[in-house]
Amino acid sequence: MKKSRLLGVPRLIILILLVAYNLPALSADCLSTTPIGANQTITASLDGSDCFVNDLLGDGDFSYYDLYLLTLTSAITLTITMNSNDFDTVLVLASEEILSNPVPSTRIDVNDDVDSSTTNSKITVDLGPGNYIVIANSFGDMETGSYVLQTVTDSVDLSGTIKTSSGTDICAMVLASGQFMFSCNPPGVFSLTGLPSENDGTVKRQIYADGFFPKIDILTGSTSEAVVMIRSGACPSYNSHYDAGVFPDSADKPINISGQVLLQNSQTPVCAMVLANGQYMFSCDGTGTYALNIPLDSNGQLKLQVYADGFAPTIQTFDEFQPVNDVRMARAVECQ
Repeated sequence: MKKSRLLGVPRLIILILLVAYNLPALSADCLSTTPIGANQTITASLDGSDCFVNDLLGDGDFSYYDLYLLTLTSAITLTITMNSNDFDTVLVLASEEILSNPVPSTRIDVNDDVDSSTTNSKITVDLGPGNYIVIANSFGDMETGSYVLQTVTDSVDLSGTIKTSSGTDICAMVLASGQFMFSCNPPGVFSLTGLPSENDGTVKRQIYADGFFPKIDILTGSTSEAVVMIRSGACPSYNSHYDAGVFPDSADKPINISGQVLLQNSQTPVCAMVLANGQYMFSCDGTGTYALNIPLDSNGQLKLQVYADGFAPTIQTFDEFQPVNDVRMARAVECQ
């Protein structure tokens, strides 16, 4: 690890220690932060438009820096890396208090070089909910160039069983972080592993099953549990009935289906999960539109399932001669 000329300790440690001795107040112009999430990659640069550390601390350090605001809603293990081919990086993680009161206790961790073979920087740390400041800095004065700042959390594993309130196992679709599976073989059992979390460190688990209201939970880490689904009961239908034909010769034939997901008899779009013969998408573009390319089943039919939080599930069967279908959703409060 490269060392400062003073006392043989990393420069950013010195910067924070020096401020305890009545150094000038922080400049408001040099406190601007850029948001960064818990799983994000940012490419940026240090250049002449950035502030010097001296502008903040008045200690004669003329290296540039950028500030990033990291907001977490759950406890996570976070790895932060800073890589550059242009300069020797220095990476600091501090509490948000450093912006108003840069005493030594605000520094959580600092790294100049990962090891003797590189001048890149890396920090791995356990953090609780709250706001944190990531400081991207250079070791030398007035060093400029591009860098890549990346934050990565530990992966999340979700597993368990899906049941009715009476304990019967349910075949359902389980979706989280872009991965999905069906809990159908054996019934009720699901397992999704190696999931990335959202920028705030959480994972959204979504469960959809025919005849049940959607179950959507925000989880803060790996979880193994039984999930109880609530039956939708008797709900009004705003969709016209369609008698789908049986065409075995069309089995596995790919077709394009499309339409809109709408509220009741209105033209108000609904953000929903649209599932048909194993393919899915979300109608969340503001128009309620969906479009999928799907294979027909063994009867030459498609089962169109639409689920939305706060709405009754809508399940309809069509054939290849009815590929365009608007789906009208009843609110959950309308069900009995």
